Parts: sequence; C-alpha cells; structure tokens
Amino acid sequence: MRKNEKTYRLYKAVFIPAIIILMVEILFGMFFTEQFGTFLNNTIYWVGDNFGWWINILSVLSIIFAVCFVIFKYGDVRIGGKDAKPEYTTWQWISITICGGVGVGLLFWAMGEPIYHFMTPPVAAGVEAGSREAAIFAVSQAMFNWSFVQYSMYSLCGLAFALLTYNTKKSLSFGSLVEHSFNRKIFWLTTVVQVFAVFALASAVSNSMGAGLLQIGAGIESVFHITQGNMVWLVIAIFVGTFFIISCITGISKGLTKISSITMMLLFFLLGYVLVFGDAQFISKISTEAFGNIMDNFWSKITYNNTMVPEDQWSNEWTITYWNAFIIFAPVIGMFLARLGKGRTVRQFLLFNILVPSIFCLIWVGIFAGMIMKVQSSGLVDVWAAVQEFGMQTTIYQVLGNMPGGTLIQIVFLVTVIFSFVTLADPMCSVLATLCVRDQQIDDEPPIKIKILMGIIVTTVSYLLVTSGGSDSVKGLLNLGGLLMTIPMLWLFLENFRIGGKLLKKKNHLMDSDKGNNISLKKEA
Repeated sequence: MRKNEKTYRLYKAVFIPAIIILMVEILFGMFFTEQFGTFLNNTIYWVGDNFGWWINILSVLSIIFAVCFVIFKYGDVRIGGKDAKPEYTTWQWISITICGGVGVGLLFWAMGEPIYHFMTPPVAAGVEAGSREAAIFAVSQAMFNWSFVQYSMYSLCGLAFALLTYNTKKSLSFGSLVEHSFNRKIFWLTTVVQVFAVFALASAVSNSMGAGLLQIGAGIESVFHITQGNMVWLVIAIFVGTFFIISCITGISKGLTKISSITMMLLFFLLGYVLVFGDAQFISKISTEAFGNIMDNFWSKITYNNTMVPEDQWSNEWTITYWNAFIIFAPVIGMFLARLGKGRTVRQFLLFNILVPSIFCLIWVGIFAGMIMKVQSSGLVDVWAAVQEFGMQTTIYQVLGNMPGGTLIQIVFLVTVIFSFVTLADPMCSVLATLCVRDQQIDDEPPIKIKILMGIIVTTVSYLLVTSGGSDSVKGLLNLGGLLMTIPMLWLFLENFRIGGKLLKKKNHLMDSDKGNNISLKKEA
C-alpha cells in the first residue's frame, strides 16, 4: 500500500549536499569536458595501483561470508518472522533479481570484453595472446566477472537491510544500520553515509546508462546507418531517461515487474537464437572448458593484480574495476533486494539471489563469448579490428549482423538493451529517492517528485560521461565511487552476523520486544 507523499519529509541534510556534489560533477562535465574525461581516465589506475589489494580482499570475503550464512544456523532465520509469507511469485523474483542486478552492463561489457582478454591477456594468466589457452581464459574470466562475486555482494547487503526492516521493524535506511550498530542514533554518521551512498549510486547508474548510450548508439548506426555522435546520444538519453522515469513512478509492483518479465523473454530469445544459428558445438565445448577453468582458478580470478609488472594494467582496467562497480551498487541494490525477501529464510534468500542470476550470467556469457571466439578464430569477422576502429560497443552488432536475419536480430538486441537498462535504473532511482526522505518503510514507494529529479540527474551525468571520454570515463567514475563505498559494504556484511545472532535467540525471529533497538528516526533534524 502506497503511503501519501505529503507525509514524507525531505532529508535535507542528505539531499542538499548530495545534489550539490552531483551538480558540481555535471558543471565540470559541461564546461571542462576534456579535463573531466582525463581525470576520470587517470582514476582507473590510481585506485587500482593503490587500493586494488583492498578491493580484492573484500571480494574474497563476500564469497566466504555468503557460504557461512548458508551452511550455519544463521540460514534458518526467516525474513519477516516465523509466520511471514512471500509477497512475490518465484517467476517475479527470478525476473526482477536477474534484470535488476544485470542491467545493461552484461550486454555491454560482457559482449565486448572477451575479445580484449583473448587478444591482450594479463601477465598473471600465463597465456599467449590469440592462443587456444587465451580463448578459454577469455571466456572463463568474462563468465566469472559477471557471476558469483557481484551477487554475493548484492545479496549480503540485501540480507542486512531485509533483517533490519522486516525483523527489527526499522525504516529502510542507513540510519537504521547506524542505530542498530551503536544502539543509538548518530545523526552526523548517518548523514555522511547516506550522502556518499546517493553520490556513489547516482554515479553508478549514470555509468551504466552511459554504457547503454554507447551500445544503443552503436546499434542505431549498425541498423539504420546513423553515425554516432553527441546529438544522437542526446536524443537516446532523453528517450531512455523518460522511459525509465515513467516506469519508476508507477512503482515496483506495476511497471518493474512487467518490464522485467518482457526483458527476460527477450534475453531467452536471444540465447536460443545464437544457439540455433550459431555453432552450438563449439560454444558448448569452450563454455565447458571455461567453467572448468573457473573451478581450477576460482580464488586467483578474484585477486588478479600487477605485482612486479606495474606496466601491466589489465587488472586495473578489468577485474578491480568490476569489483569496484559492484561495490558501488551493492548497498543500494541490497536495499532493493530486501523488498523481495519477505517470507524467505536467510538460506533461501542468499542461495536464490546468488545462484539464479549467477547461473544465468554463466550461460549468457558462455554462449555469446563462445560465439565471439568462434567468429574471431575462424576469420569470419575480424572482431578485434572492428573493436579497435569503432569501439567495444560495436562488437555484438558486428557478430549478429553476419548471422541469418542479422538486421532483425540486431533490432531485437537493441530493444533488449533499452529494456535492460530500464530494469536497472527503475529500482535504483527509487532507492535514490528513498535515501533522500525520512521514515521510509520497506513496503512504501518514495515520492514521485524526488524520483523524477534523480532520474533527470542520472540521465544528465550519463550523457556527459559519454561525451567527455566514452568507456574510459565510465570506468574511472566506477573506480572512484567503488572505493568510497567499501566501508558501508563491509559494515553491512559484518552487521549480518550480529543481527542474525540476535534473531536466532528469538522463537519468532522478530525483535519486536526489544524496544531499545526500535527507536524511530523521526526526531532527527
């Protein structure tokens, strides 16, 4: 049931500083475009060289902590209490979880990155560029980058918010995390964390949309022969921005569930098309070997770095950038996933939210990356040359255009990219609005006006990212934002143990009787 918007109070201490920071970012992008792009490009290497080890450790911990909650008694706790019932069907949960977490990123980076890994592998991989071993490494690394690590991060953060809101009856906010951790309200700490969260998330969604603009632009150029450029990207940004804002203001139970279902059907159609009209035998072979490579090198794939080879920037440009991107999204996607967890046990919540999207991503990347390896190695299309000349966003269109019904399938893929971004931007703008108001309960929708404002900001920043430096600017902002969010994410990880331990002592898995930990945040000024 939707709460009347007039009952909400704007969280000015969060909203105003976050908006100022974002506006400064927009102004720099508008008036110092070249310098803005150069700064973001350099950020990739500064963050990776100085803090890559820290990012890798947190990524390892996300897997270990998730396993602990699944195999130990913490997994028995039911979100919402012993008698709580799920509010979403299994299909709705599957489609929202996959689409809400994947967004356009899987369709952009995971389609173009395998060819980079194939032709420019890291020194640490110990493979020769363009070889059979490099092909297997390329497919396995792309599969791994988009599976277990990111969904472990998302799910652990989502679990903390789900338990805080459904089991301890607190509002859906970082203020609840602060209050539960210290047994009292700390206004300044809550404000600082939420300001960083709003900035990081707005930047992250803008990055994802920036990647989407590049790929949609490439699709339009490939299908309709309209050259990519600032004006084309502007038109696309306005169209896609309007689309996801309209979806966002209709609420999770209306717009998002329907769009997610449509997106899932489009994704499954594309998978089936490639298997039927591509080389299914080759794809099956290389995907299987790639999965075996993951099993053999699971932990080293998380911790790649450029130790003793500082000139090798592969880890900074790929794995560390990915982990940073997921860290940005983790706390706020967690706030969104928490709304889907009612009535599920902790074990079910983690297994479902980690394994289902991970398996989907393994299959998706295995099929499409395998197809790219086949096309490149057979000489049918020089994908690497096309990437060098036209950009990574063109990769999939180059490949699809040479398959039966190429133009039609390119259009289908183009539509899928648009829908995929909407399924990510919709819930993320909703979370952004949630962070900017007080007393937001987990089942309530935030104010429409704030949703619209956040949607406009995200759209503007994404356009400036693309015009200032393309994919390198996108990666740079991901690294900077990810570094800022490492502490809130680790905090949420550790708080799970504390909350879970308390709830195990309660027969109904609720903290209703613990009045000392059920203080409202309404009095914060």
